[in-house]
Amino acid sequence: MFFFKFLYMKKSLALVTNLYYQAKGREYYREDILLSKLLRDHFQILLVHLEDLESVVSCVDKILLRNTGPLAEHSGLLKVLQKNNDWPLFNDLSGKGDIQGKQHLLHLFAGGYPVIPTVDTVSDLEKLGEHDNYLIKPINSCDSNGLKILVKKEVERLAPNGFVIQPKINFLHEVSFYFIADEFQYALYAPHPTMRWKLERYVPNEADLQFAKCFIQWNSCRRGIQRVDACREESGNLLLMELEDYNPFLSLELIDDDTKQKFVEKLMKDIIDFK
Repeated sequence: MFFFKFLYMKKSLALVTNLYYQAKGREYYREDILLSKLLRDHFQILLVHLEDLESVVSCVDKILLRNTGPLAEHSGLLKVLQKNNDWPLFNDLSGKGDIQGKQHLLHLFAGGYPVIPTVDTVSDLEKLGEHDNYLIKPINSCDSNGLKILVKKEVERLAPNGFVIQPKINFLHEVSFYFIADEFQYALYAPHPTMRWKLERYVPNEADLQFAKCFIQWNSCRRGIQRVDACREESGNLLLMELEDYNPFLSLELIDDDTKQKFVEKLMKDIIDFK
């Protein structure tokens, strides 16, 4: 009898996902199925596609956006979410990170933050210094879609519009720091630069954490999950590659059970406390 009473008392959570989206090196749908399983101890879970959310919003207590696919493919639906302030949406959509595309890299570079040098016009190329190759990336893209590697003359001739331009730098590895609100949870890194998604557990030192936290503090998100993606230069310095504050992939299957449990408990508590 107590068991059924407990089930009845659990809050309902719409976990918004896209089980059909395919990404390079990652399986979004597997992560959301795993997360739904972990959260089921605390919530009655409804897996729902973003396009169907409006039809079920009145039936759930809380909403969590997860792996919904590239923002550029559903920017119209995102605007609907941002306008519906009365919906019980846990995600904070007021962020200044990748929810705004790669624009944040321009602002951070201009502000003197430790970020890969980034400009968006050929006239500003000199701010990047001289390099053998340059990367151009669409401002609104992910998973390296639309990425091109060009020499300087090609960049000048192309004069890309709607792209960011960065130097192609040599680095030792990529490392990602995962936060819920402003609380650090865990870090993963790719020890081999050519194997981006072959990730391993990383134990950050205090300087690493201060680096990551400066971007969390810069951002305007009051709650939710954020991921700070960085690369370590050959000098040992970290540079921001991207601040993901919309629906960052979590690589949950790669972390140990204890860390995973603590992450889910923190996420669960924040969702329940969210009014």
